[in-house]
Amino acid sequence: MFQSFSTGLILLLIVILPAMAIAYAISYRTIGRQAAQRRLGRSALLILLAFFVALGLGSLGKYGSISFNFLFAAFVALWLLSWNWRKRKAGALLLDVGRFSQSKLMLWVGVLEALFAVFNTSSAINKISTGLGNDTKLLEVISQPVLFWSLAIYFLSMGLSRLEFRENGICYMLSVVKWEKLTSYWWSQDKPNIVTIEFKQPPYLLSTGLRSLRIPSAHRDAVKQILAEHLMMTDVK
Repeated sequence: MFQSFSTGLILLLIVILPAMAIAYAISYRTIGRQAAQRRLGRSALLILLAFFVALGLGSLGKYGSISFNFLFAAFVALWLLSWNWRKRKAGALLLDVGRFSQSKLMLWVGVLEALFAVFNTSSAINKISTGLGNDTKLLEVISQPVLFWSLAIYFLSMGLSRLEFRENGICYMLSVVKWEKLTSYWWSQDKPNIVTIEFKQPPYLLSTGLRSLRIPSAHRDAVKQILAEHLMMTDVK
């Protein structure tokens, strides 16, 4: 069990660590050093938290990693199935900015995860076809491709997501941020197409209260008008 858990973790790191390095390089070029560092730090903390959670579940014994894999799959399924409902709650569409640099990166990560999932599924089928000792072993083998397919679907969905400004908030990375949860915004002096939005409180654990978004030049004036109607503009921080 521990060997299987370790193998899965190593495969995840093979995908995640290079992706983080590429993401930082892209973010540095598109939204600036400070915003890129915030994103990298936030991602590293979340991955570290996920690692300790997974390690804790793995240490529980033969059902630890199995539980983690299926729980994560259930979370992804519920999160995606609820997206249309959550987006409707955000109100009428004001502006569709389209996909952004981070979502494009996640799309490629999703493709890599899908390749790992195909490989893992093939391996699981071979193991099952040769016969397994008991039902627990069967669940363990099945849970591995379940995890990888869940990760692939998660990253592909994020990669296909779009930045939308709506009547009641902003749709970003398949999440809805309501206007009342935001306090102010400012445009970067060095990169005029980068807008940073400040939250009243960090939206979730281990996150900062800032989000930097790269707005295409064609949409900058429209975004500027929408933000001016809902938030207070401040000086660059």
